[in-house]
Amino acid sequence: MSKRIVYAALAAVASAVLSGCQSTILPPCPSVRVDSTTARLVQFRDGGGQTPADVAYEAQIVGYGGVCDFQDDGVAIDMNIDLLVAAGPATAGGRADLYYFVAIPQYFPDTQGKRIFSVRASVPSQPGRRERLSERGIRVFIPLKESEPAAAYDVYLGFQLTQAQLDFNRAQTAQ
Repeated sequence: MSKRIVYAALAAVASAVLSGCQSTILPPCPSVRVDSTTARLVQFRDGGGQTPADVAYEAQIVGYGGVCDFQDDGVAIDMNIDLLVAAGPATAGGRADLYYFVAIPQYFPDTQGKRIFSVRASVPSQPGRRERLSERGIRVFIPLKESEPAAAYDVYLGFQLTQAQLDFNRAQTAQ
């Protein structure tokens, strides 16, 4: 009889502990995605064509991560982005300013829905060489109405491309 009482007491304690844990479960964060058509930037040499031999450098978004922090009036997302810069056959080496965006499509066409950031990259002077760089502490805040879920929002990352670069990427993915 005493074993039954001990098991019942343990079950009651476990139930109380687990029910206390349920109140600390956070709702899902917004989804963060890298847009496939803007995840890669190909820069051709000036005055050249668009063949593989004309590539000065390529940059790619190769990873991202982060956390979200729920606040009374919304959710803050702190992200890190990993980039890779590779020298092409037509490289001149040196520095390159890369522009990338963080966009929330639900705000389109409002300008608060897209922020453009820049990072200065070192382009290797030898073709085929790569440099990895990371951007840390990119912060985005999404205001939420009462009882509005953060998971209802999407966050996209990508390079801010020229129309020619975007057309090139689209042509590559269509093949």
